Amino acid sequence: MNIPNHETREYTGVVLERMSLLSPGGKMGDLPEHLQHESFVRKGKKKTGGPNMRLLKLEDDKPSLTVTAYIFNKFVHSRENRYITPREAAALQDFPIDYEFKGTLGQVQKQIGNAVPIKLASALASAVAKYFERLNKRNILKIASYFTGAGGLDLGFEVASNSSVKFETAFSTDIEKWAEATINHNRPEWNFLRADITKLEPKTVKKIIGKNPDIIIGGPPCQPFSVAGKQKSTQEPLGILYRYYIRHVDALKPEIVVMENVYGLAQVKSANMLEEIYKSFKEIGYQVTHRELMAADYGTPQRRRRLFFVAAKNLRYFQYPQPTHCETENLFGLPLYNGAGETLKKLPKPIIRKK
Repeated sequence: MNIPNHETREYTGVVLERMSLLSPGGKMGDLPEHLQHESFVRKGKKKTGGPNMRLLKLEDDKPSLTVTAYIFNKFVHSRENRYITPREAAALQDFPIDYEFKGTLGQVQKQIGNAVPIKLASALASAVAKYFERLNKRNILKIASYFTGAGGLDLGFEVASNSSVKFETAFSTDIEKWAEATINHNRPEWNFLRADITKLEPKTVKKIIGKNPDIIIGGPPCQPFSVAGKQKSTQEPLGILYRYYIRHVDALKPEIVVMENVYGLAQVKSANMLEEIYKSFKEIGYQVTHRELMAADYGTPQRRRRLFFVAAKNLRYFQYPQPTHCETENLFGLPLYNGAGETLKKLPKPIIRKK
């Protein structure tokens, strides 16, 4: 079986030496100082600088830390002296083994790192399904997906379909060419339209779907809000794209809306983003609630935290999903977190790329 996005290379020299000395769970700072990358070592009287070059060896029985767009120089395989492949990073995000990411290596890594873990998305989508069941609205429900990226949030809804509620992404959009190629290759039925949301008209979305969508989902770009960045929020052009998202909600009037972002959005100091988002939804007639969810709580082998906003005309029919997994033994009989290394063991060996 040809596994897409699953190539590695042989590592030598100091890189191999670092990897070979790491124990499971070990990181760059655990290595002898002469082996630590120069960008990691803090220098000067105040020991400023670093750690830019991160390194972490995965553990078999514990979830990974957050998969990012720069995963290629961060996670070391739990049992092999090499960085994980894009396919293995995708496995930590719950993507199907045959889901192929298009584009250059950097573009593939960006798509994987920016995606919503599918099991986390599915847990939230199952809560949305129960919302519609409580409204006695069943059958096929049409989704309009914005900032679709690689489609992790949509795949979660796809997985959450059941005998009474079937979710169908009837429209998807993103500004990136590689996202277009990935979606068209894997899910052409999602009717992908590459577009800039600041120029995209709601009537175009309605025309493609054939009616107003039942659900709108999407994750406006998170870089301006990430705790890993400078949190410039609305001072950056990307930081105001959620306003266009809400404009589409106002025009298309779906029954329910899901908007996800990094948990750092709630910590932005330069603007009260929570208050602004709540006010924006209230002004167009929607109640809104938000909650931070952690992917490992729902079976993803990754400690990824995301902030979800859910908006609807009547939120009393919606409840956030309860965790399905737990970190330690518990009275509720929940299974323990899935381990990153155990997840990677299920994949075949990668192809070794020649230099």
